[in-house]
Amino acid sequence: MRILRWVADNNWQVLKDGQTDDTINSNYLVYGRPVYAMASGTVIGCWRNAPENAGHTKRPEIATGKILLQGNHLWIKQTDGNIALYAHAPTGGIPASLCPNNAVFLTGKALGGPVWTQPEATVANGATVTAGQLLYHVGNSGNSSEPHLHVHIVNTSNTWQPMKFARGQTTPFNNNTASLNGPWTGLKGNALPMATILVWPPHPIGNWTYDGIESSAYQRVFDHFVDSGEMADTVTCKNNGASYDSTWIPAKGYWISHHGMSILDHAVKNAQYTAQGYKETSVYTCGTVMVAIWRKP
Repeated sequence: MRILRWVADNNWQVLKDGQTDDTINSNYLVYGRPVYAMASGTVIGCWRNAPENAGHTKRPEIATGKILLQGNHLWIKQTDGNIALYAHAPTGGIPASLCPNNAVFLTGKALGGPVWTQPEATVANGATVTAGQLLYHVGNSGNSSEPHLHVHIVNTSNTWQPMKFARGQTTPFNNNTASLNGPWTGLKGNALPMATILVWPPHPIGNWTYDGIESSAYQRVFDHFVDSGEMADTVTCKNNGASYDSTWIPAKGYWISHHGMSILDHAVKNAQYTAQGYKETSVYTCGTVMVAIWRKP
């Protein structure tokens, strides 16, 4: 998993704005970002002090088996019995309280592939991890061509298991080609598609203000907040619906919102929703365009 910055449609960048040197790990958007435990469990394997790669240049010890393919990492056996790998942490980035293996290189040779049974990396009576706990920050160790997070789940036979997500949206991403307007498809409890994709993670739950949304982007932003478990609290428009200002709160009850309505269309919808037990809680007119929200418990 990487972080990409939208410059223009079909122009997405992995480096921070103003940076061009891809040999420097800290120039990458994802580098140093926090990694949290997806579920509670117990550490059963780890490494923490292998040296990092520099940008796209891998350490030679990877080829000789003295650095594990997953580099600095944690294997966590979750309470559901599956085992999660969090890989490619920076040197010393995993706390010693989570990983007791402090050597820099293996004394033997790494087994092939990322497996939780690496003899020198296994942990007995490992630390307990709780869901949401900070594990480390993204790095570039092991068989990594640039800073990124590698995470996957296996069963005790080391067979990959699907990772399902309640929220988040995806769109195809091939050859750096994707539009900011998607189409975005909600995961809604499904696993990530087996393809190269962009993932739009959910917005944190809370009270938010999002102003100056261009009309062409309004539906995309609206769908993103709804997927995130939020609902529109107020929406206003400017310049005959050219842009919208909005506030959002955690979703509750039932609600409906429409934008870009004519005055006649609004009157029809208001009568329809009122008959269904909804109450109009926010309405705004800018020129010939209206935007409104209806709610009921």
